[in-house]
Amino acid sequence: MKKNNTANILMLVIAACLIVVLVITAVIVRLINKVPDNDPSCVGATAGNLNNGGYFCEKDGVVYFANAYDHGYLYSMTPEQTDFKRLYNSDCSNICVGGKYLYFCMETPKGGTGLGFVIKTAGIYRSKLNGGKVECLTSDDSLIMNLVGSNLYYQAGTGTGVGLKKVDIRGDEDPVIIEDTFVLNPACAVDGIIYYGGTQKDHYLYAYNPTSDSSSAIWDGDVWNPVYEGGYFYYMDISDDYKICRYSPSNQTVEILCHDRADNFNVGYGYVYYTVSVGDMPGLYRMRIDGSGREPVYTGYVCDVNMTSTYTYFREFGTDYPIYCVPTAGGSAYEFTAAKDAALAK
Repeated sequence: MKKNNTANILMLVIAACLIVVLVITAVIVRLINKVPDNDPSCVGATAGNLNNGGYFCEKDGVVYFANAYDHGYLYSMTPEQTDFKRLYNSDCSNICVGGKYLYFCMETPKGGTGLGFVIKTAGIYRSKLNGGKVECLTSDDSLIMNLVGSNLYYQAGTGTGVGLKKVDIRGDEDPVIIEDTFVLNPACAVDGIIYYGGTQKDHYLYAYNPTSDSSSAIWDGDVWNPVYEGGYFYYMDISDDYKICRYSPSNQTVEILCHDRADNFNVGYGYVYYTVSVGDMPGLYRMRIDGSGREPVYTGYVCDVNMTSTYTYFREFGTDYPIYCVPTAGGSAYEFTAAKDAALAK
């Protein structure tokens, strides 16, 4: 009888130890797989790229992009257009990077078969930098999305129109409505603050503080699509025929950089690229960030101008491809055939 009791106790001890091991293992696995918070100042992409579809995003020597030659699938490459890798088999836009993760929007795929092909992809997704462990954070459709700190802010339908919503990077909670009307463009974020041009009672430059969930006007200009770069806010002046200007918050001065009516623009790496669709020479133009050295880059109706440190990419309006590229610091435009070759190799 005593021997049986000893055996029973031993079995209970072993079972208890196994339970403890399983619990500890589960906790360790959860901690390993947990997506950590980003620094509050983290911003996923440049405002200029996001205002042009967010099809390219450069981070730590890697360019993540939607390869239009392969159904808009998510790819990576070096800034010099080498080492192409297909990361995920679905079209993407608003590509952002934060920590060890990619964040992007997807729509219904345009084609594709095989392992990893997604039948229903509309929404906002997170993946590892190598494209692995893709997870849907929300099935909401979105127009412009940006990663700010540990939340994704995006324009989406809210029931009363197009407004601003947010979802955290882990997708732990349902999306939260910030604004229920088309007011706030989250593309321009600096140190955790989102700057945007008003669209209702005025077109002033506003600052939205996610921590206090409040907005305040910081300058009474006529601002469209602000981009902060090098101490200036670059923008299109609504009241002055959409000319590209820049405002210095430190000096409270405004400079007109060009007298063309711009459709859209991008700023970075010492240059401004902008598109023009009116007049005798519609096309893509480039100038230095102070407005000097203006020159034509490409003649035609151009859109989706995305900048990286080495190349600037664009396409003609109304077409998915070809995609063209031009050295950001100066040079002639040509077709992005390296991406075509990478797609054909798949």
